[in-house]
Amino acid sequence: MMDWSLHWFGGILLLFEDKAFLMDPNSNSVFGDAIVVSHAHGDHVVGLKCRGLKLASYYTIKLYEAATNFRVNGLYPLFMDGQRIPLDRLMLEVYDSGHILGSLQFRFESVSSSLVYTGDINLVDTIITNAGRVLECDELIIDATYGSPRISFPDRWEIYEDLVEFIDFSVKSGKPPVLKVYSIGKAQEVIALINRFLGLEVLVDSKIARINEVYRSAGVDLTYIPLRSSEGFESLKSLSLPLVTSKPSIYRYARSIGMPGVMTTGWASIYRLSDCEVSFPLSDHADFQQLVSYVEASGAKKVYPIGAFSRHFSIWLKRNMGLEAKPIVDLA
Repeated sequence: MMDWSLHWFGGILLLFEDKAFLMDPNSNSVFGDAIVVSHAHGDHVVGLKCRGLKLASYYTIKLYEAATNFRVNGLYPLFMDGQRIPLDRLMLEVYDSGHILGSLQFRFESVSSSLVYTGDINLVDTIITNAGRVLECDELIIDATYGSPRISFPDRWEIYEDLVEFIDFSVKSGKPPVLKVYSIGKAQEVIALINRFLGLEVLVDSKIARINEVYRSAGVDLTYIPLRSSEGFESLKSLSLPLVTSKPSIYRYARSIGMPGVMTTGWASIYRLSDCEVSFPLSDHADFQQLVSYVEASGAKKVYPIGAFSRHFSIWLKRNMGLEAKPIVDLA
């Protein structure tokens, strides 16, 4: 018998004795004894505005502050992969999830039970991050953003080769591309790829420039030129360097002056994207088979998927692995 109960309450709510732990809430009007924040992407950081103690990695905090210019209070920063935090009679362990800089997965352990929340997870090495590892547990809350059997990503290095080849050809043709990406994680991966394999600097918008500085402080070597600088403006006018941006207005302008639009997202593996000339299925999430491998290796008896394909993944786990599986949002 489990020592706790799980619920959906504007986030993942774990009730243990007289304590309430809320993981990645989507509203800042909720609160608990501890707010657990897995990483710095915008759909996961609302909890940093909540009342009460907030648990997040040091780099999640720094990335959030760089992205928003908002300082967070009431923090308990987490620093080490494998760090253990006692929460009365519950032990919390934190591990790298391989998703972006500072992203964590969490393992709660009582005397008789264990629960893992993966957050957003990636299970392969990238040019700037190490793969997340599987954590053993009795109950598992797992990212199912790509939890459909029809979603399978190509080998990452094959995607890198194709992307580098396209950028190289475009630059040499006098029409360097504009890449529309998430400002945290994907931008830095693409910039590192261009730097290391093409030896080129990259134009970036102001938000990505701030995020890059946090990555550089963590030892990720990135070479870039802020678009708002005089050098950046001249490079854009002369169409001499690729541009990486998260801002739709900049992306639209760049395309209007002849820069081919590029998108890098896992959704490109199953959808034809219309807002670009070319797309590449580069994702910082696990694909379907990686998720299945995680569930198998974890030994979990109860699985609660969360994300776009949570219901599809739950049904598949019940039918094919005989597990007790239910989307976490159905526990409301």
